[in-house]
Amino acid sequence: MKHPIRTAALLCALALPAAAGDILSLKDGRVIEGPKMTRTQKGIELAYEHGTILIPTEMILDAVLDSDSALPPATDEEREMSTKGMVRFEGKWVRTSQRDEILKKRLDARRADLEQMAARKEWRNRGQQDTQHFHFEYTVPDPIFEGYRDLMEAYYTDFAKTWKLKSPGRDDRLNVSFHGDEETFHQVSGVGFGVLGYFRFVKPWDLNVFYERMDPNFTTEVMFHEANHYLQKLIELDFAVPHFPGESLAEYYGASHWDPEKKKLSTGLILEGRLCEVQEDIVKGDFEPLDELVRTDRDYKHYTWGWSLVYFLMNDPRYQPKFQKFVFTLARGKGVLREPMGIANLQTVKGEEVFRIFREELGLKDVAAVKNLEREWYAYIQKLAPTSVSGLEQAGLSAAGNNRPLRATRLLKEAIEKGSRNPLVHARYAEVLAGKGRRLDAVEAWKKAIEIDPLNGKFYSSLGHTLLYGKKDAPSNAEANRMIALGKDLGYDSPWIELDLEKSDEKGDGKN
Repeated sequence: MKHPIRTAALLCALALPAAAGDILSLKDGRVIEGPKMTRTQKGIELAYEHGTILIPTEMILDAVLDSDSALPPATDEEREMSTKGMVRFEGKWVRTSQRDEILKKRLDARRADLEQMAARKEWRNRGQQDTQHFHFEYTVPDPIFEGYRDLMEAYYTDFAKTWKLKSPGRDDRLNVSFHGDEETFHQVSGVGFGVLGYFRFVKPWDLNVFYERMDPNFTTEVMFHEANHYLQKLIELDFAVPHFPGESLAEYYGASHWDPEKKKLSTGLILEGRLCEVQEDIVKGDFEPLDELVRTDRDYKHYTWGWSLVYFLMNDPRYQPKFQKFVFTLARGKGVLREPMGIANLQTVKGEEVFRIFREELGLKDVAAVKNLEREWYAYIQKLAPTSVSGLEQAGLSAAGNNRPLRATRLLKEAIEKGSRNPLVHARYAEVLAGKGRRLDAVEAWKKAIEIDPLNGKFYSSLGHTLLYGKKDAPSNAEANRMIALGKDLGYDSPWIELDLEKSDEKGDGKN
């Protein structure tokens, strides 16, 4: 099942072919080769043809620079000893040649590790590993993969305990393909753009996930969601859980948190992006009727209002066992009208029958009982805590991806005002501002996105094109063209940005 997410995820900065000995590894999984690098007090500067980019120390995992093997003397004593061919190294004086030989071996070993990490991004060089419940194939660096591997095993264990599932046989073990490169993700999984995760629900089962380095929390959320479809399959292998409760339950488990230090998984948390969407509907007085939500075969609101209903039921001890029995009855119960899907001998249940089973298992004997549960649900979700920055980010990005610029502008602006450091948020905000004709505001938003993620070629290119089409107080075309060229240095080049900006001139609000 495809996860409905914001469309057209921004491209990552591309590592350039190696032209020098310098190599840089970032904490978000990127490995950069090619440009000349220089260490500074604030980090490492990368020299490209059209500009120098500073990578702050807090973004750096490791680096090997040619200059590291020839550090100059730093004190008078060191300078005096250097004239004798000696250098202080690890607390003692040694000959320079001896120091250099040790350093060379260490740097070569680190460079080999980093080069292997850089090569890993190619699917043919992917890592593979079997765990108790999964077979993993991955193109992300080992430290990133290991975190997701551990959380997936903990996630399986928690769900299996709560839902009393038996461990799958070897033939039923899920293959998880974890991609660090967006292009490879689409090529290998076969899904279109605008999708971050995909579960193939017929055998051979396969889960493909793209690591969105600019929003790793959302990657985790999608991974939990899609993996939950697999776990639902284990309830009854020949049954396809209907859209409700299938998607709503997957959203409920999407809101899980893994603590890598304590090795602890917390499930069924508030899914703040969805809560924000529900609260937006409530403000407009647009409450979703319970009967329509449950009996409708396919509806986007199964991801929003459906999540809130499952969250309410799973957190109320009166209803949790009844809701779980409802799910089991759909798949296994006697007297249930199941219909063939026409795919791999799978069966499912249609909307009216889903609603009938829901009423029976929840003990809703008449319309009044349904309305009473509905009122309890509404009262519960209206008392949930206000959304955090994360919730505003996800709701704003969703609104931008679904072409709702007014809502996107307000939500993204609020997320930024509350301290968002997600570069996608600032980039999307810049795009919606540019689409409204607010060029100068968009320029500032692009600059902030670049500050957070200084190696994203699209950010520079978009800034350059926005400057070119700016109005009053725009800098010279030379600077705008340099930004576009710097974006190309980083591997990004698109003719569509200019066309999009030209279109926005026709519908802008003219504020700047």
